[in-house]
Amino acid sequence: MIVRERVPSSHAGALIVQQLGGSVTHQLPIVGGFSARIPWQSLARLRHAREIAGIWPDARVHVSDLGGDANDLYDALPPNTAWEQTIGLAEARSRADGAGVTVALLDTGIADVPDLSGRVVERVDFTTERDGLDRFGHGTHMAGIIGGDGTASGGGFTGVAPGADIVSVKVAGADGSTDVSVVLAGLQWVISNAPRLNIRVLNLSFGTDAVQSYAIDPLDYGIEQVWAAGVLVVVAAGNRGPSPGTIDKPGDDPFVLTVGATAGPGGVENETVAAFSSQGPTPDAFAKPDVVAPGTSIVSLRAPGSTVDVLRPAARVDESYFKGTGTSQATAVASGVAALLFEVDPSLSPDEAKAIITDSAHHELAAQPGGGAGLVDVVHALDEAGTPEMRTPPANSGLTPSNGLGSIEGSRGSFHVLAPLGAGGALVPVVGEIDVLGRPWVAKTWSAALWSASDWIAWLAQPWTSGWVAKTWSAKTWSAKTWSTGAWN
Repeated sequence: MIVRERVPSSHAGALIVQQLGGSVTHQLPIVGGFSARIPWQSLARLRHAREIAGIWPDARVHVSDLGGDANDLYDALPPNTAWEQTIGLAEARSRADGAGVTVALLDTGIADVPDLSGRVVERVDFTTERDGLDRFGHGTHMAGIIGGDGTASGGGFTGVAPGADIVSVKVAGADGSTDVSVVLAGLQWVISNAPRLNIRVLNLSFGTDAVQSYAIDPLDYGIEQVWAAGVLVVVAAGNRGPSPGTIDKPGDDPFVLTVGATAGPGGVENETVAAFSSQGPTPDAFAKPDVVAPGTSIVSLRAPGSTVDVLRPAARVDESYFKGTGTSQATAVASGVAALLFEVDPSLSPDEAKAIITDSAHHELAAQPGGGAGLVDVVHALDEAGTPEMRTPPANSGLTPSNGLGSIEGSRGSFHVLAPLGAGGALVPVVGEIDVLGRPWVAKTWSAALWSASDWIAWLAQPWTSGWVAKTWSAKTWSAKTWSTGAWN
């Protein structure tokens, strides 16, 4: 569950949870609370304790995939060897490599591989695996696109910012799944540690299919707090395209830089928006994605023996590398570009960096589906970053921040947590404006005034019992309960 105190940071809520036989799992000051586990028989007492502002059941998210047949199709494609040329990376590397900039990767962990040696400067693990390593395969692939230095390939396969440092915030284990409270805990950790580690960019290659307005959604609120802390948040658009209105949450948030994918075969004149790439508008009528980047058959780091490595042998390039397709890959490209910008001008704010990336993009794809989003152009972006008088005004002017007070059902997406609400305590989906006890959920008790960077109270993750089968990952069924991998978003 997620628990919220009436007086943040008073520790009264944690004491009550312990008295009721539960335990705190993560401090979540980003929303004025913490996550916790508690016997379900004690939930009523916790909910009605005077020190508690509210409690909510948890939900899950997962990395996304294109689906079985599509995975086979993309795995059969040759490696994309033209994507670096497409975005002008060769010229840009003579000017910047991301040195001195740290990118946080909230994902499935990072394997210990030569191409990242010495540059994974910190690992934090919010899963039960507690090892910081990538047993799923997604996070390692993203890390390689962002900052792999090509050691294992003699420089043949390198990332966008091979000089950047990377922080691994592991929120999902070997099955790729996690829950919303763990994601929020990861976001809180980034906020707390960004100054110490010089975290300037956060890569979020995940999403849910929830359609609740960003203006009231808790997850959108959480990522906006990271943005307000001075970190550019780069989020995948989703792999549910090409139909309109398919942007995943939190890519629907107007503040963040949302990234769609192109399909190749390389060269600005040849690029097309990928059919799987999710399209706007968002439920709040914002045009998304903000930019697109190469996202088809991208070669990056392999995590040998991981879930995706075992299930997708056709995607292996050699002992060290692996092909991946999706808006996750495109997002990692954009995160690497952002790292280059912050090296050129460390004083950039997230709003300024977003404006540079979007303004400098090629807009030859504007006539295609995708809301007119331009293709990232590293050279032009570096030109703007290095020449303040060339820049357009910062992005996001006039936007209204989220208040996090939305519907609990609206945050769940199409999947629901199970709770013992049925006859005889049978597990049934929690649906509608109720808590896990079946009692009414009142949004106003989750007051935005209690959300702060230092005061969270607890969430308690309800167990999920619905099955997850890696062979059936599908980007067309992104859910609030799972991540997915193949086309990986």
